[in-house]
Amino acid sequence: MARKEHHALNSYLRKLTNLSGNSRSIYLPRVNSEQFIDLHTLSQLNGEKSFSILEALIAGKPKPLCPLVDTRMEASNEASKKIKRIQRLDQLIFEERGSKDLHIGWPFARGKFMDGTKVRAPLLYIPVEIKLENNNWIIRQREDADITFNKSFLLAYSFYNKIQVEDFLLEETFEETDDDSTVFRTALYQLLQKSSIDIHFNPDNYRDELDFFKSFTQPEFEELHGNGELKLFPEAVLGIFPQAGSYLVPDYVELIEGNKIASLEEFFMSKNQAEQQSLLFTNFIQLVKEEKLFTGFPLDAWQENILKATKIGYSVVVQGPPGTGKSQLICNLISDAIATGKKVLVVCQKRAALDVVYARLKDLQLTDFLALVHDFKNDRKEIYAKSAKQIDRVDEYKSKNNSLDAIQLNRKFLQVCHRIDQITEELEDFKKALFNDSESGVSIKELYLRSNPNEASVNLKQEYQNFPLDNINSFNTRLKAYAFYAQTFSQDSYIWRDRKPFVGLGITNLKEIEKILLEIPVVLNNLFTQLETEVGAKLDWEQCEELLEREQEINEMLVQLDNEKTFFFFQQMIEEDDDETSGLWLANIERLLLSCFEEDGPESSLPTSQLGTLQQALYRSMKARRSLIGLIRWELFSKDKFLIKRALVGNALENNRNGFKKLEAKLDRRLNYEHNLSKLKTKPWLKNVPEKINEREIQSWFSSQKNAIKAKLIFRSIRGISNFIKLSTLSHSEMELRIKKLFQILSFLPATKIKWSAYLSANQIATLTQQPDKSEALRLSLLNDFDALCEFDTIKEGLTPDERNTVSKLHEAHSNWQPETILRTFINSLCLAWIDHMETKFPVLRMVSSGKLHLLESELQDLILEKQKISNEIILLRARERVADDLEFNRLNNRVTYRDLHHQLTKKKRIWPIRKLISEFENEVFRLLPCWLASPESVSAVFPLKEMFDIVIFDEASQCFAERGIPSMFRGKQTIVAGDDKQLKPSDLYRIRWQDETEEDPDLEVDSLLALSSRYLMQLPLRSHYRSKSLELIDFSNQYFYDGQLTLLPDADHINPMEPPVSYHKVDGVWEDNTNEIEAHEIVAMVLKMVKSDPDKEIGIVCFNSPQQMLILDLLDAAFSEQQISFPDTLIVKNIENVQGDEKDIIIFSIGYAPDKKGKLHFHFGSLSVAGGENRLNVAITRAREKIIVVTSIWPEQLQVEEAKNEGPKLLKKYLQYIKEVADGRFKPFVNFNNNTKTNWYLKDIVESWGTEKFPDKQFMKDVLPFADVSAPLENNNVGLILTDDELYRQNPSAKDLHASMPNLFEKKKWKYMRIYSRNYWQDHEKFFNEVAKFVSS
Repeated sequence: MARKEHHALNSYLRKLTNLSGNSRSIYLPRVNSEQFIDLHTLSQLNGEKSFSILEALIAGKPKPLCPLVDTRMEASNEASKKIKRIQRLDQLIFEERGSKDLHIGWPFARGKFMDGTKVRAPLLYIPVEIKLENNNWIIRQREDADITFNKSFLLAYSFYNKIQVEDFLLEETFEETDDDSTVFRTALYQLLQKSSIDIHFNPDNYRDELDFFKSFTQPEFEELHGNGELKLFPEAVLGIFPQAGSYLVPDYVELIEGNKIASLEEFFMSKNQAEQQSLLFTNFIQLVKEEKLFTGFPLDAWQENILKATKIGYSVVVQGPPGTGKSQLICNLISDAIATGKKVLVVCQKRAALDVVYARLKDLQLTDFLALVHDFKNDRKEIYAKSAKQIDRVDEYKSKNNSLDAIQLNRKFLQVCHRIDQITEELEDFKKALFNDSESGVSIKELYLRSNPNEASVNLKQEYQNFPLDNINSFNTRLKAYAFYAQTFSQDSYIWRDRKPFVGLGITNLKEIEKILLEIPVVLNNLFTQLETEVGAKLDWEQCEELLEREQEINEMLVQLDNEKTFFFFQQMIEEDDDETSGLWLANIERLLLSCFEEDGPESSLPTSQLGTLQQALYRSMKARRSLIGLIRWELFSKDKFLIKRALVGNALENNRNGFKKLEAKLDRRLNYEHNLSKLKTKPWLKNVPEKINEREIQSWFSSQKNAIKAKLIFRSIRGISNFIKLSTLSHSEMELRIKKLFQILSFLPATKIKWSAYLSANQIATLTQQPDKSEALRLSLLNDFDALCEFDTIKEGLTPDERNTVSKLHEAHSNWQPETILRTFINSLCLAWIDHMETKFPVLRMVSSGKLHLLESELQDLILEKQKISNEIILLRARERVADDLEFNRLNNRVTYRDLHHQLTKKKRIWPIRKLISEFENEVFRLLPCWLASPESVSAVFPLKEMFDIVIFDEASQCFAERGIPSMFRGKQTIVAGDDKQLKPSDLYRIRWQDETEEDPDLEVDSLLALSSRYLMQLPLRSHYRSKSLELIDFSNQYFYDGQLTLLPDADHINPMEPPVSYHKVDGVWEDNTNEIEAHEIVAMVLKMVKSDPDKEIGIVCFNSPQQMLILDLLDAAFSEQQISFPDTLIVKNIENVQGDEKDIIIFSIGYAPDKKGKLHFHFGSLSVAGGENRLNVAITRAREKIIVVTSIWPEQLQVEEAKNEGPKLLKKYLQYIKEVADGRFKPFVNFNNNTKTNWYLKDIVESWGTEKFPDKQFMKDVLPFADVSAPLENNNVGLILTDDELYRQNPSAKDLHASMPNLFEKKKWKYMRIYSRNYWQDHEKFFNEVAKFVSS
């Protein structure tokens, strides 16, 4: 892997050093380009030879080159034109990148390296600037920039000749070299002699003359020069020689040799400081507390999300379309870093982007703590002065920091932040609960919109949880079908209402049922006839069924009546009621009688008539025996003794006291026996009561009687049996025969009933057996309804218990079974039940109706403004603390901290380079200046190659080559890479970049740092567009480049303006020499008029090629000069290659393309037609804040681009068509209808429908503006915005943004708006619409 990564780094190094023959710093074959002038061609134009220019520059003096216009000398005028172009080019590069690349290269080394690589390179670069002074072009050496060796040449020499070049050559500045040109050349010679550079110092170089820069063909050059031969020639070229890239080279050498990057993947992952490395989660808003953020500027949700991701420790790629606040985000990242004691580096290739960030931070008074480095040589003086001033203000900072206000600041900040967190958490909980579909399957928002508490409903509190609404469609369909069928089949009058379910029945079953219906009357007739004729029984079907059901009991009755005696008893009691023939009473009498036979049994010798006499005699005898005299008297004189003795003998008892006692007991039992027996004799139905006192006979008699009673109970319980079993006339045997015959006749019925019961319910069978004539009606209805009944019963049988309960409740509410009503009531009831459930679980949902939400919004908005103010003070406080706190003092109380640094900053001679200063005083420098802004090249030139910064931020990273960003990124622990892959890709303006066409490594196939970083880092978007005041200015880009993902909010004043914010200005231009002069003159006239009428407006002119750009610049220069108007500082003229990063109030396009003089239209679109060329168009059309004017010589339909390979030309045609339509008043904003929710119900639909009906004269329209759900004209003809809790609300990642930032932004943009919620609509329709009406009428 390391070898692979070294291959990648080596490839990056090769691209940087550009050691091939394509590099103009190594091989310059000719100077016929607009970028170069042979210095010798300027000889005598100022009256002196050309070498005098070099002499003056070496001496540090300015030198005239030639007059701007010389009516006597054409050569001077031609040179003036070239100088003007090159001076303008130098200025454009400086405005674009902040680098000054205009140099004189002298003398030139010519020959070949050891491997045969051709060399024609300047040995030295003299940094110069050209200015027009008193109508003369003046050249001078740039202040604070030194003469240096051509580092690209030295590096190439080292690379191809395998020789180490000494550091003193790379670092030489000739600062202390004599300003005499001869002495200077001698010093140069001596330096080369001391070095390992082997180059022939041609004696011609000592002549105070220059040679013409001769052009060579390749064969000529090859023939004249041998391998390894290098010679210096007195040639000098004035031109654009970019040098910054050479400062990146040592970084790559160190990275490769020190093996400091094991792999690009590990390198990028090491920039993530977050503990959790998962990149699947992309919403970090709630993961960082408010007190952790110190932002100097307002934040929208997207910016806040990115800032909080970085606070957690993630390195991220920020995809920021035009006008979405990348600069504001970067400023907030910087201010937060400063407040939290971090060191931050902002890197950008474009000067304008760094200037914007610097200017915005100036509003926070933070520039004293920032170092802005466009050119590390030129900017050194200002940085040193600022640092020294910081040191001088230490005491002032201490005093400010120790004030009472400063002490209270942190406490107030924490209080405000904690309250913001509390409110935000509650609002986030509300939003989550509103769209939470995990409970019911859909969000409660949808439930609100699909239900009405004032409409019919049933109580489903017991059933609702078994009806998740995301899976309810199946039941809805079944319920509706059920109700449809129930309208007929569940009516009481429907003949088949009481039936067995027809589930699974088919045509065969239908035939069987029809056969049964035809069979029943016949079977019944035959049965009843046979019963009457053979048994004499007139029975109905129910009686027959009952007899069959009770056949076992009847057989049991016959068992009870198993003899004639019992049958006789049965006959005697059959007419008595059951209470009279109580088996319980008889069993009790039996028990009493049988108890008399216990022990010695009853007295049995005397007739019943003598029992009383015996009882009295026993009484007297027992009384007499109480005394001896009494006993003797009874023995001698009593008449009772003969009766008693006879009874004793009769009962085999002894004549003694014991015998007397036993006789007395037997007599009691006899008396009880007789008493109970007399009870039996009183019952006429009890026949043959036993007369003998015989226990066995009595038991037998009772057994027969009880069997008879059992038989009687059975007989009497069988309905109708007495109709054909006449007990008074039948003998025992006759009864048995008749019952046997009955059951023979009925024996077929069970099987028959089973057959019928397979299809018919018991009630149906009962009905048909009672009314056989109904069979035909049933049959005809069956034939008509069979299939429908099968379907209905299938639905019914498929219902779960909860579904059955629900259907039952719905039927109670709507007995007519109207399907739509049933379904509507069910859905309403179910929604209400789920709403009750969810509002109980999430009570925060009710705060929209209680007014609490409005109170929280107002408080949150005030708190955010207060926090913003406090944050700004804290950021400054922390920055001052960093400078002034924890300083070191010596014993004499003199400050040691900053002492030596201050000396180096303020000395006048032998001033250290910034890099050396930082190397020696790193900690102190970063205390003074914790934030640095620089280009990638300046970073490498200024900072040692080590991890020095906590955060490295890249801006406009889509335009930064990957190889230029890696060294800067290496210097930070964490990185944020901001750019836009729909804008310009990297390009080497005025340079040729080395490419390896065979390279297949994906890391090397991507050009930009943005694309490379996107391969490894998490990507987070910015979506809210702020630049364009009118939708028309950004709508095309949003639709065709960003898929409608941008959140747009123009100024309310710019909606439906009297004059469209775009203009299609057609002229009759001619295309000649890649320019369109008629268009150019038209644009110049426009600009002059605008500058005079509205001088405060910033104007930008964008061309589609460089020649047209230069033509317009020339014409503007001339026009402003002629009318004696100063050229506005804010006016820019650029082409689509370099306009990124600029924004102006008014953008004027010069399309340029036009028919030539012969009327022929050529379709050559230059860089617009290459792959990715459409990005150039996107950049150009998104620069305007207020107005776009397209000046063109063609109509859109004239562009024949259908065969174009790439999208650029096609989109240009579409854009021209778009501008024409908008200019003609046919603009319709693009609205992205992408919907990621399952919800199909929207509040905006309800409001639009109501508004259209309520206010037919107003245009209530949904989704016509991409930033509002519904728009409606107000009374003053302004547009009012109605914001709902629909998709726009759901898609916003931050509740704080929804309820605080957005309302502030709406007010700032002068919009009248109202926010409405689904719950308020659900709770009270009338009140809800009254509030909307009040807003519309305001």
